[in-house]
Amino acid sequence: MADIYEQMRDIGIIPVVAIEDASKAADLAHALVKGGLPASEVTFRTACAEEAIKEMIKAEPNMIVGAGTVLNVEQAERAHKAGAKFIVSPGYNPDVVDYCIKNNIPTMPGISNPTEITACINKGLKYLKLFPAESKGGYKIIDDFGGPFPQISFMPTGGVKTENLSEYAKRKNILCMGGTWMVKKPLIEGEKWDEITQICKDAVKAMHGFYIDHVGINTKDDNDAMSVADTFELFGLKKKVGNSSIFSSDAIEVMKGAGRGTCGHLSVTCNNIERALAYLKQFGFSPVAGTEKWMGKEGASPLKVVYLDKEVGGFAIHLKRA
Repeated sequence: MADIYEQMRDIGIIPVVAIEDASKAADLAHALVKGGLPASEVTFRTACAEEAIKEMIKAEPNMIVGAGTVLNVEQAERAHKAGAKFIVSPGYNPDVVDYCIKNNIPTMPGISNPTEITACINKGLKYLKLFPAESKGGYKIIDDFGGPFPQISFMPTGGVKTENLSEYAKRKNILCMGGTWMVKKPLIEGEKWDEITQICKDAVKAMHGFYIDHVGINTKDDNDAMSVADTFELFGLKKKVGNSSIFSSDAIEVMKGAGRGTCGHLSVTCNNIERALAYLKQFGFSPVAGTEKWMGKEGASPLKVVYLDKEVGGFAIHLKRA
């Protein structure tokens, strides 16, 4: 069960699908996977939900397909038999939760207040759906919930879109985000598969929020580093001397010797390092063991910094959490 939650975290966005024609499910699955979002929450708001779940799994066996808008145990049973790997509800139904726990099915009931969160905690749940997210306070209320409920991670759904995605993605108590904007009804009915794929790709970029924080430049020694930093001051970049490097403004780090990378390093900021590592793995990047720095207790809190094992243009890369 934990593995499903980890996969959902790594994917980051779970498209929420309301499909009217199961014959389109396979093409939709292909479009989502191609766009970098190999997951789907197929809602039980349509008559063909069960068939759509089956067809998506058949088309993309490695895709994480679950059921949404599950309101009762009967629907949960149907979803489970169809092959749904997780169950999501818009509200908290203890009978549905009990069914999922009994059958070892990952489930995320919808909550919107502390009373509902407490009821879910008493059932042993750690992952919950915040719904409707934006109208209930969005990422700000998720920050508020983080105080009294540090053990809970949320999947906000409702009003989440490309424009506000980054703000949700950077929260440490976010498991993933749910959304309909990449799979709107007209796109599915019009079989706009390429458009769906592109929307997914844009969403993935917005979710990670990659940008260059600073450039690190290797030098021979302390004197060489000071000379380089003095030169940058000619361009108005004031230097700040540290133990192992000199920062010329916040944009350039002049190393006092040969640091990582042939020429130096690039500091790339992102919203969630664990999720970024899962994304970059498909392109051949892996973390360098021993370079990790954590936000809190080692191994029990999110990563703050880690180096990658491949250079780009002679520069090593380290990821830095926003």
